[in-house]
Amino acid sequence: MHLCLDRALARRTLSSYFLDSLTGRRKVPLIMIPPFSDYTVSSELESLDDSQIEKFFRAGSTILSQGESGNCAYFILSGRVSISVRRSDNTVVEVGTRSAGNLIGEMAIVDDGARSATVIAMDDCRLLEISKSDFSKALANASPLVALVTRLILLRYRDVLLRTEDLKGLANHSDMLEQTEKSSTELSQVLASVKVAKEFRLAIANDQLLLEYQPLVSLDNRKILGIEALMRWQHPVHGRMAPDSFIPMAEDTGLIVDATWWVFEHALAALRRIQDQTGNREIFVSVNVSAQNFNDPAMLDRLLLILEKHELEARHLHLEITERLLLRQSDQVRGLLNRCRQSGMSIAIDDFGTGYSALSYLHTYPVSTLKIDKSFVGQMLDDKQALGLVRSILSLGDNMSLNVFAEGVETEEQAKTLQSLDCKIAQGFYFARPMPENQLLTTIMEQH
Repeated sequence: MHLCLDRALARRTLSSYFLDSLTGRRKVPLIMIPPFSDYTVSSELESLDDSQIEKFFRAGSTILSQGESGNCAYFILSGRVSISVRRSDNTVVEVGTRSAGNLIGEMAIVDDGARSATVIAMDDCRLLEISKSDFSKALANASPLVALVTRLILLRYRDVLLRTEDLKGLANHSDMLEQTEKSSTELSQVLASVKVAKEFRLAIANDQLLLEYQPLVSLDNRKILGIEALMRWQHPVHGRMAPDSFIPMAEDTGLIVDATWWVFEHALAALRRIQDQTGNREIFVSVNVSAQNFNDPAMLDRLLLILEKHELEARHLHLEITERLLLRQSDQVRGLLNRCRQSGMSIAIDDFGTGYSALSYLHTYPVSTLKIDKSFVGQMLDDKQALGLVRSILSLGDNMSLNVFAEGVETEEQAKTLQSLDCKIAQGFYFARPMPENQLLTTIMEQH
């Protein structure tokens, strides 16, 4: 099987995620090898997280030695280096130089092979160390296809080097065969993932996804006040697939954007039918929104059109977002959230307390609701610390005039404890499991 890559596309793809995964802020090229050797980065690297290690090498000092083992690569932040190779006849040939913005030593953190060249500082050099463990984490967090392409390019480049006269002495053909076998196995896994992604795209286009609704209940009278729309996929071959099995894939491939719009359309249509049949115009629907949806500046306009189509008010729609979105995103996201809130929509932070918990964002963003994560609710009867966290979140909500919902209520005792702490709204298996629209309608009607 031949893997063909458009050069410009490959550059953009491979440079898009690596150091961003490590620092959360900056993007630099992953590899500086043919056909990418002319691709450099600018002074974007001047500001990096403290977790990244910078090293200083004086002019004339050896940074990497050919034949030695290595467990890290280096981005050159400043200065120049020379790259030389010792041939089988012991003669040394300089094969190139690298300057700021280039990567050196990348092969050692991919395949555990020996250093293929010696690198010496031509000037005083400042380098950013990228460890093998950090590299592995970055690949693990990348799209499976991107991770595979990255590994294959690097391994094939190693193979090219090993076939040259200069590096015959370092070649280990059995190791290369093993790497090829591993790559083939990984390719099969990735292709399977790509197939599932294609099927998911078709499921969206052909209206093959499902929605279930979990009630949000008043702890005072156990009446249903709202519903959370939850996406499901009834796969034609694999059957009912748990969200954990396809949501990460949808996030990796960007399909989560279209899937979220599918949820908006169908959940709001269902809400209108439920309101009409029950006569209750106060019921709302809560929808989980991916961070990727906020990249669209027209997001609010599109939401308002769907609300208008179904003759619903903005207050009937609650947007559930994560703490991560608030902490890492831009002024565009802040502006979009503000406009959504001003239109009348509620902004809820899902799984509150499990993220970064930087409370300063509660002043910066137009948050209206905190949803206490189910892990705290589930442990609060046996764990004083968990109970303290639940009590603190409820107090925080009260002090900041925020609504507080509790997730994951599974027992009467949990419900009574939350009620004693003055929590007003909760959801969980104790009250109701996620259910299809017709069952939800029956449940609501039985309460009247």
